[in-house]
Amino acid sequence: MKNQGSKVKTKYLNNYLKSSYVAVCVATALSGMSFGAAAEEQDGANQAIETIEVRGIRRSLTEALNTKRFANSVVDSISAEDIGKFPDKNIGDAMQRIPGVTVVRTFGEVSGVTVRGTAPEHSMVLLNGQNVASVGWFDLGGVNRSFNFEMLASEQISGMDVYKSVESDINEGAMGGTVNLKTRKPLDMDSGTVFASVENAYHGNAKEWSPAYSGLASWKNEQENFGILVAYSNEESKVYRETLSTFGPPGATELEDSNGVLRKTSCCAASILFDEDRERSSSQISVQYAPSDALTLGLDYNLFELENDHINSALFTIMGYGTLQGDSVRVNEQGIVTAATVTASGPGRAPLFNNTVLRTPDMQTDVINFTANYQAEAWSADFVIGQSTAEGRIGQTSTWWGDISERANSGFSYDVSGPLELIPVNPDYMSSHDNFELFHEYTYINYQRDNEIDYIQADFTFELDSPVMTSIQAGIKFQEQVFSYQENNQDLNVDAIREGGERLTLGDFNGGFVSGLHSAEGRAGSLSGFPIGTRGLWDYARSNAPGTVTVKDAFSIEEDIAAAYVKANFSGEGFRGNLGLRIVETDILSKGEINGVKGEVDKSYTNYLPSLNLAIDLSEDMIFRFAAGSTVSRPDYDDMKVADIISESFKTANVGSPDLDPYKSDQYDMGVEWYFNPSSVLGATLFVKNISDYIEQTTAAEFYPGCGEGCLVTRSRNVGTADVRGIELQYQHAFESGFGIQANYTYTDSSRTDSTGKEMPIEEVSQNSYNLSGYYENDLFSVRLAYNYRDDWVRQYNGSSLDSLNDAYDQVDASVVWHVTDNVDVSFEAINLLNEALVLRQPTAGNIVHAVDEFGTRYFVGASVRF
Repeated sequence: MKNQGSKVKTKYLNNYLKSSYVAVCVATALSGMSFGAAAEEQDGANQAIETIEVRGIRRSLTEALNTKRFANSVVDSISAEDIGKFPDKNIGDAMQRIPGVTVVRTFGEVSGVTVRGTAPEHSMVLLNGQNVASVGWFDLGGVNRSFNFEMLASEQISGMDVYKSVESDINEGAMGGTVNLKTRKPLDMDSGTVFASVENAYHGNAKEWSPAYSGLASWKNEQENFGILVAYSNEESKVYRETLSTFGPPGATELEDSNGVLRKTSCCAASILFDEDRERSSSQISVQYAPSDALTLGLDYNLFELENDHINSALFTIMGYGTLQGDSVRVNEQGIVTAATVTASGPGRAPLFNNTVLRTPDMQTDVINFTANYQAEAWSADFVIGQSTAEGRIGQTSTWWGDISERANSGFSYDVSGPLELIPVNPDYMSSHDNFELFHEYTYINYQRDNEIDYIQADFTFELDSPVMTSIQAGIKFQEQVFSYQENNQDLNVDAIREGGERLTLGDFNGGFVSGLHSAEGRAGSLSGFPIGTRGLWDYARSNAPGTVTVKDAFSIEEDIAAAYVKANFSGEGFRGNLGLRIVETDILSKGEINGVKGEVDKSYTNYLPSLNLAIDLSEDMIFRFAAGSTVSRPDYDDMKVADIISESFKTANVGSPDLDPYKSDQYDMGVEWYFNPSSVLGATLFVKNISDYIEQTTAAEFYPGCGEGCLVTRSRNVGTADVRGIELQYQHAFESGFGIQANYTYTDSSRTDSTGKEMPIEEVSQNSYNLSGYYENDLFSVRLAYNYRDDWVRQYNGSSLDSLNDAYDQVDASVVWHVTDNVDVSFEAINLLNEALVLRQPTAGNIVHAVDEFGTRYFVGASVRF
């Protein structure tokens, strides 16, 4: 993909090189200073103080604690237990063990993280210090900036640092936290290192096994100045989600029951089976060459690929296609129907039918970096030039099947008072594929998402001969990013894909009968099975699709970002820290279509982001920390697009807002940490975030072209504020007996204020969360049991209102490793050992159940060898 915003680039280069770049370089030269990137500086500091060979749970925790202890800023870290052995199966699962971090689970695996009371799109993920391009794959998900953790295999990650306070030399863009993932380098490893593993996973709900394997080889010459590392991993997995759900705001549909009484219900309800075959692969090549003691060159390439073909089958209801039987209706205090029996009403309407959606998402992300580090006696320089691209292609078909001729058999009973129930009136009749005729629509949709990031960066450090000011760092970075989105629709009437007008039924694509669903919450009597189709529907649909393709939505966002910073590092007797300023200029060109006419909108803004980090040694083992800083988080792509959707008949319009400013956050940290031995800590940290220019959707009556006067226009605006306050408590201790414990608790008080002054909760944020892990380790075995809990949180679901509230969720994971020899391990792991489900409710509608998602328990058995 090529950036077409040439006029933006020209302005960007001319203006910035004349101001920020020149100013910073002059200041740097006058100060006589030097820089290495933040991550490398941190690694160097740790190695200078204490070098630890990381292998095993205890050493992994000690290495992570070592990073945290000697950092100048507020940082938490995770280190791999060994090559190919991260503490958890998923990078996001490991992150939830960090204080202040909770995770978002979409399809059983972690797909995003919330850090200190902010939504996933307000945190940022870096790979070896650089931005990673990302695109989502789920069509019902937002087009935002959050990183998709489902893409990453943990085997190739050596560790991660989570920066919670602001530092001027770290990329801006995160209000919550910045996560830097680190991969291995050949010159850091023993020559001839070889690692290989095999694994088989059992998915409890699907009752299927799936394989995985990985390998790594690293070599360097006798002079240890040239090395090559290659690594590859491949994992097949089964995602099997069972869902009972209602759709739309409760009470939005009004129906007369059989006694003529008007009742309020949800629009729809469904029992849904999401059956996915997922394949994830990861490749890495790293080359390093040090032609002299002063100069090291590096070339790194990473490729992440994800394919997750799946079929989404649902026994679906539409309340408006039926009649509520008056004697069966139960209503709560809010006037919402919580239980009823629904029978067919009106010709050609079947209230209970099958909806089958097939998707073929295919995504890949790659990152290539060329790095150069020069280390002189009193100064150093680091240069990076690189590119990251992401591509997502999602094909989707949707078909609706129902019994038109025997509508009386398609009635059902439902109950949303808890637990959620959905029961066919005639389950035997509804179990036959031949009773489901293709009756409503056939749709083929193709989604295309592309993201490209190009960057060049230079960092300098100059050591100072001063009793307090130890060094000054300065640097510049130029980054160009393009995100594009297009949705192509191909809608056909049913007759267009019938063979000669003959009746087409689900029996022509008989995928069997799924049974035993919805057992985790003990919902006896719930709909536990229904007929499903096969992936043959995909082939049939694609070969019988003569209809016209229309572009429903298309836009692109081009961003040119120039950043420059200065950071002064200081230390003295019992104290250390840094003081910095980062200046960032952002130029945006949004392209799309407004009211049927293609257009583009320019937007520019400059941010000045100061930061201070201070660590004071209260004693040899106790540290007091204070941090203050300002940062920004840029708007989501969906909010910035040049696009509108107009309904002239309803006098409404949904309009993009390309002129949005970024979220701005002033944040503060204060904490105490007691390191009572090298593997132990007891600490508490207070944090505050004051967020301005908070983006929210507003609706107002105004004139809008194509809609007219009095049109209700919905658009995103910078009209809100938000406040986040909380405390993190952390305890970690390794006993002499081989036992150890790791525990943390986070309290977060977060809210946002809209344009009317009304306080509202921030999505995806729990007020209370905690983790507790215990382990035992000796020369022969290592065992770990981990518990994670978060209380209820606000969540959008299926396009409904923000009224939805997730019940508290907890999860138990376990792992056992047998060290057969010094080089061979056999492992067993269990994820979601107690088979917990996600339960979503709507509190203002009487706490009725909105959805229940069950993912099941997953088990992993594997073996690895290391030389």
